[in-house]
Amino acid sequence: MKISYIGIDLGTSGVKLLLVESNGHILAEQCENYSIFHPFPEWSEQNPEDWWMLLKME
Repeated sequence: MKISYIGIDLGTSGVKLLLVESNGHILAEQCENYSIFHPFPEWSEQNPEDWWMLLKME
């Protein structure tokens, strides 16, 4: 049985996913960006639902 690991990075501009075998071989990687809103000068916001929707993408 092969063991694989999933790495998830929720960064400031997007989410990155990595699927790696136990020997370090990369099986898959994906990066998706999400929106940053600027409702006021020098103010930045993100919608946490965007993070969740990108993690659920197939």
